[in-house]
Amino acid sequence: RKLRSNDLGVMDPRDPRERSPSPEPTYDRNGMRTNTRIIVTRKKLEEERDKLVKRSKELNPDYKPPADYKPIPKTYTEKIFIPAKQHPEVNFIGLLIGPRGNTLKKMERETGGKVMIRGKGSQKDGRGRRDGTAVPGEDEELHAMVQGTSEEVLKKTCDAVRAVIKAGITCPDGYNELKRMQLRQLAELNGMLLLL
Repeated sequence: RKLRSNDLGVMDPRDPRERSPSPEPTYDRNGMRTNTRIIVTRKKLEEERDKLVKRSKELNPDYKPPADYKPIPKTYTEKIFIPAKQHPEVNFIGLLIGPRGNTLKKMERETGGKVMIRGKGSQKDGRGRRDGTAVPGEDEELHAMVQGTSEEVLKKTCDAVRAVIKAGITCPDGYNELKRMQLRQLAELNGMLLLL
């Protein structure tokens, strides 16, 4: 009822001393605050509601959730550190992303997961967010942040990322089949492929 009526029970007392201390404000990329009292309270109520609906479904398989209920998707994440310092001759970012991002897009399409390259060296110098804030994981070692909607999807995506990293380490550029395929694809995209 509270979620539907927007009566979240968040009081704004006239005397500031009666309020609990606020956390440090956080903002999204549009400059909107993401941790106001109302937003935090709404999120807690939605999480509690999600748990109760899931519990009700377990107890009674015929249970029908309210019409305005949307399940909160669970996201599984894992960091895979890229050995760029141990193998400076290998362009791991190029191998993972591929020409125009096609290798990464194909990997995400086939596995159902999401892969983001983070850490030192993941962005060109001088490039960052427009608002000047730090990119998440910018001060960490180079890594692939892998996300999946289930443990199986996460494992499948992580295995695909590890396979690309292993191929970069074990095969020199001239013998790396993935690199050859990427160069061929790039030539096709640029209209430079010559068929013999």
